[in-house]
Amino acid sequence: MKPALTFTFILLAADPVLALDYVGAKGADPVAVARIRADIVDCPGCKLMGADLSNTCVKEHDLHGANFDSANATLMCMSFADFRGASFRGTELSGANLAGAKMDGADLTGAITSITSFAGTDLRGVKGLTQKQLDLACSDKNTKLPAGLKPHFCK
Repeated sequence: MKPALTFTFILLAADPVLALDYVGAKGADPVAVARIRADIVDCPGCKLMGADLSNTCVKEHDLHGANFDSANATLMCMSFADFRGASFRGTELSGANLAGAKMDGADLTGAITSITSFAGTDLRGVKGLTQKQLDLACSDKNTKLPAGLKPHFCK
């Protein structure tokens, strides 16, 4: 008796070039990543771990509870979006624009924030935020910070 063969098919993306990008994503939902890249961006609770989301835009959309852990969000347009309860643990946020974003309950533990814009963002309810992260990021007079942390103003 021959052993049964099992085949698993996964639809990654209509574009094979985009599909290749998903292979390395650590647990990211390929459909969610495709939605972000296609500017269909209301994606509460999305699993985006390890995905390359650089140069994408989710401005003013709902991504509360999304998991961006270890993702590449370099130069991502994230202003005025809802990231309440989202996780950005170890996420590359260099050059990302989080101006005015809703961040209550978000986790920034280990996130890389070089030239990240927190202008006008209320960060008082954020977890894992450090002074070192703020020293690399850009704040303004309207940025709200947890007690004991100081803003860094970019010129």
